[in-house]
Amino acid sequence: MPHIASSSRDDMRLLATRTHRFQHGYRDKACPAPRAHRCLAVLVACFLCIMYEDQGGAAELWQYGGFADVSYASTGHHPENHQWRSKETSTRTNELAPNIGLLYVRKDPAEQSRWGVELAFQAGYDTDDLVPEPKADGTRPVSGADTLRHVARANVSYLAPIGRGVTFSAGLMKGSKTYEEFYAKYNLNYTRAYITDYNPNFVMGLGASYPITKSLELGVYVINAYRHLAHTNDAPSYLSKMEWRVSDHLTVYENLYYGPDQRATSVDYWRTFSDSTVEWRKPDWRVALSYNVGTEKMADVSGSPRAVWMGAALFTQRHLVGPWSIAVRPECYWDPQGRMTEHEQLLWANTTTLEYKKHLGQQLIIVRLEHRYDRSTGSQGGFFRDGFSAPGVPRLAADQHLTILGVILAFDSA
Repeated sequence: MPHIASSSRDDMRLLATRTHRFQHGYRDKACPAPRAHRCLAVLVACFLCIMYEDQGGAAELWQYGGFADVSYASTGHHPENHQWRSKETSTRTNELAPNIGLLYVRKDPAEQSRWGVELAFQAGYDTDDLVPEPKADGTRPVSGADTLRHVARANVSYLAPIGRGVTFSAGLMKGSKTYEEFYAKYNLNYTRAYITDYNPNFVMGLGASYPITKSLELGVYVINAYRHLAHTNDAPSYLSKMEWRVSDHLTVYENLYYGPDQRATSVDYWRTFSDSTVEWRKPDWRVALSYNVGTEKMADVSGSPRAVWMGAALFTQRHLVGPWSIAVRPECYWDPQGRMTEHEQLLWANTTTLEYKKHLGQQLIIVRLEHRYDRSTGSQGGFFRDGFSAPGVPRLAADQHLTILGVILAFDSA
């Protein structure tokens, strides 16, 4: 059909751009990469200063570690480009994929040593889509984006003796306080839900958090953009986080984002985004429901219509025996204007995961065998499959089955 072919041609142009960037390294000629290197140099200097300050006093507060994450995802569609359409993480199919490798060192601020620091570096396929493609709304990568995608954390913090303790932070930090993380190591399933892929998982900026009570913590941050490696304008954006431990078994998380993510910076065009989660936990059970919704007026479209996108996922895990657990996650993601996924579609998926998780001293091994069914409907929906509908235009299928083996090896000093 014509609209499918048009969408697929856009896919081919996008894939060609990403392949060129992966092979040669992306550089924004208008914004040279050395600025990113100077920022990293400043953060490393802060890191060394804090190490010097803590000599002989708070060695137990320092932690270090890392992990490697590889997978093989098999689909009967056998797409020639080996790409999972509309996904931002674990995007490779029918080939062995080194998705992420990470090394970190961290010191949390504490009363006996109030300065904190966090530095982490990463590499792998999952970092590719952290660098945004240029868009009609003015979005382009920040200076040195292809270098910065390999930096997972680079921040300093300070625990101020105000009330219960205000923690000030600045730099490259974890984004929204979501139930599912960008990194598969910390999740119930191996592949991530669509709502996780299109969440602000990383932020660059500064802010503060404060424990209102022993069970309620609030944070407010001024950041550069919804996507930390994107630059559309010079106006700041804002992010708030809340964690409320209602009881021993029930926790509520809420994140609110508000800011301009287009060339037009009038408040009328600001993006509003909410991420909400309710989690219930017992020793052998974990159940959480997450819901995301975002909206903004599209300045780059005639008449500036309002775009809306939303998604939801139900996370469940049951501990079976010893190192074995099973998790099931149904989900949906609606993107009628293609604002997040770049395709006008409704996505449905169900993921079932059998997990083996074993600690061996400071080492950790996680093996997950996963089945996932995805379906995409809408004028531009579909997943890549074998063959071409026209020269250079891959065919699309409305649904796909995936069988995935994921292996994560980790070590932590704590």
